[in-house]
Amino acid sequence: MSSPATYNRNAIGTLWNLRDLPAEWSGYAILLRGDLDNDLAIEPEELEGIDWIAFSEAVGDVQEDVGVKDPDSKLGPNTLKLLRKKYGEKPSPGTVLKTIGDLVLKKSREPVAPPPGSELAGRNDEERRICSLWNRYGAAIGGQAGQHGIPLESALAVFCVESGTAYDPATGLVIIRFEPHIFRKHAGKEVAWARGGQKTEWRNFETAFGVNPEAALLATSFGLPQLMGFNSWVTRFKNAREMVLAFQDSCTEQVAGFFGFVTKNKLERYIIDRDWRSFARRYNGPANVDGYSGKLDRAMKVIGSLKQYGATFQV
Repeated sequence: MSSPATYNRNAIGTLWNLRDLPAEWSGYAILLRGDLDNDLAIEPEELEGIDWIAFSEAVGDVQEDVGVKDPDSKLGPNTLKLLRKKYGEKPSPGTVLKTIGDLVLKKSREPVAPPPGSELAGRNDEERRICSLWNRYGAAIGGQAGQHGIPLESALAVFCVESGTAYDPATGLVIIRFEPHIFRKHAGKEVAWARGGQKTEWRNFETAFGVNPEAALLATSFGLPQLMGFNSWVTRFKNAREMVLAFQDSCTEQVAGFFGFVTKNKLERYIIDRDWRSFARRYNGPANVDGYSGKLDRAMKVIGSLKQYGATFQV
């Protein structure tokens, strides 16, 4: 079972963020000191600058103040409601996160799909990455893996190597990556672009969308599996736009997109046989087979190490 500090660190960006908390609460001030760019959102690079033990103690104080039975110092959905009620805080801001032309992206209805049982806790950064992925999306990954006859741990390794998260913790928007060469192929035009974090990738997307909306959607990868828009045919949606809106709405839809790609492209045998080179070539392209397959091998070893020390991956 994870400690309160680990739980709260993992919860930020999935269950809540700084902008969702009452400014009068002492825990808000603790987080605010770590918000280096003052955008009222704690981003991955800002996590280390926060005293998570002190923050968890502040959560425990609130739970005791409002009479929570068996306070655990974890800021889950129920404690968040009680916290807002205590300070008279209004509900979270509106559900619309971003509007780009006629594309309206709303707050996710299902940002996480945690598995049953206790959360897993890793002993190093590699293990913690796997555990965080499992703790957030294990129910969706395990359920889909069972339906498609694919080893759960192998699917987990692929998601770990891809994005590792479904949504940007700073904004709540689905994780994306714009590919300019694919945009050029579909639009017949060049656009200005740059590499960087999610802010930069969304700027790339907005620029491309303003030139050719359909080409921008086709030329961008989305979510946990980083599924390209032009691969929307592997999902249950009729076009890339519908797929993107569904991915924004639900992490389970993102997971289903991965398994749809694997099934419709007949890649199951490579995953089952752990033939990562063949899988890498077909899933990620021929450009970096050695690097991508090596990362998958490493992820599997980390998962094996976790299992050796008692971790259980099942739904």
